[in-house]
Amino acid sequence: MTSSDRDAPSPVPAVPGAGPLEREAYDGLAPIYDYVMRHVDYVEWAEYVRSLLERHGDGVQRLIELACGTGNATLEFDRLGYDVAGYDASPAMIDVARGKAETLRRDVAFAVRDLRRLGQIGPVDAAVCLYDSFNYLLQPGDVDTALAEVWRVLADGGLFIFDVCTEENSLRHFSDMRDAEEGPGFVYSRHSYYDREQRLQFNAFDIRYDEGPVHVRETHRQRIYRCDELVERIGRSGFDLLACYDGFSLRKGSEKANRVHFVLRRQSAAAPSSPSPADRQEEAQGY
Repeated sequence: MTSSDRDAPSPVPAVPGAGPLEREAYDGLAPIYDYVMRHVDYVEWAEYVRSLLERHGDGVQRLIELACGTGNATLEFDRLGYDVAGYDASPAMIDVARGKAETLRRDVAFAVRDLRRLGQIGPVDAAVCLYDSFNYLLQPGDVDTALAEVWRVLADGGLFIFDVCTEENSLRHFSDMRDAEEGPGFVYSRHSYYDREQRLQFNAFDIRYDEGPVHVRETHRQRIYRCDELVERIGRSGFDLLACYDGFSLRKGSEKANRVHFVLRRQSAAAPSSPSPADRQEEAQGY
C-alpha cells in the first residue's frame, strides 16, 4: 500500500453501542490478511518474477520488494537465494511480516517505507512491486514520484518489475462483488465495486474480531490506469520499458488482460522527470 508513513496505530477497545471503528487501509485487515489471501500462490509468483529477472537482467542478487505486505513473496525471494528486504507503508503489515520472519528464523529485514518516499535504500540490482500495489497510487503524479524514487535506489541498469490490474479485471470480477467468511477468531465481509467514470476500484471490508477492537471497517481505493497511460509516464521516467506481459505469461500485455506485468530498466545517464504542474495540482486536490 502507499499511504503516508505513520506510527502503528494502538488498538482501541470497542465501546458498546459505539459502532465500528474506521481504520486506514490494512490497519484492521493485517492480522487476517494471510487468511483472506490464502488462495494466492506466492511460490508461483516468485518463480515467475525470477524468470523475468533472469530473462531481462544480468546476475541480479540484491533485491527489494516494495509494498511487500506481510512478506509472503519477500520470504519466497529469500528462499530462492536473493539478498532481499521488504518495505511497506503499513506498520501493521510490517509487524506481521517481521513476526513471520522471526518465527521462520529467516534473516530478512522489513521496514516501513512509502513508495513515494523510499529514503536511504540501495543501491540495489532490482526492485519489485507486486499484487497490483501500484494501483494504490491514486494520482498520476504519485506514479511519477514513485518511479523517480525507485530509479534513485536502483544501481545503473537495475530492473524494476511491477504489475497492475486492468479495467477488464474490475469489470469482470469486481464491479459488484460481495463475499463473507468466518476464520479463527473473526468474521469478515467484503464489498468490491468499481466506479467506471473515475476509474476507481473500491474494496470495503467489515471485520469483527473476538478480541481487541471488536468491529472495524476499512475501505481500499485503487486507480485503474490504462496501459498506454503508464507507458507514456514510464517514457518520461528515466527508465527503459523492456516488456509488458499478460498475467503470468510471456504474451504481450494489453487492456484485455486481467493483470499486466511491466519490466523496466534504469537508464544510467538519464534523470527522471518531475511531475508536471497539472499533475501536482491534481495530486493536491485528490478525489
